[in-house]
Amino acid sequence: MLRRSFFGVCLLFFLLISVFLSCSKTKADQPILVDSTLCDSVIVSYGNDIVPILQINCIGCHNSTFASGGNNWESYAEVSNQITQIICAINHNSDCYSMPRFADKLEDSLIQKFECWAVQGALNN
Repeated sequence: MLRRSFFGVCLLFFLLISVFLSCSKTKADQPILVDSTLCDSVIVSYGNDIVPILQINCIGCHNSTFASGGNNWESYAEVSNQITQIICAINHNSDCYSMPRFADKLEDSLIQKFECWAVQGALNN
């Protein structure tokens, strides 16, 4: 009887540790793993490349008046602070809400601009 309860406690401990470790970091928190050679040929500009994509696809819902999900992406600071989450969402990764909501995934070339901008340091340029 003692052997069974000891085994049960050990199993429970192992399961709790496994759950804790698996929940400690989501893919959205992980570094962006884009092939940096795709980004070598062009410098992505926040003002010229990222802002127009946001204005067309995101700002309608993520603005100061209606910050869907608590996200206002009208400012450089907000976008640069959440770039990993944004990239997760626009890639339609299972760890994130797919964005744009109820719409097709953005074209790969647009997503690549976000990824390259992030790899290049998410500069306010």
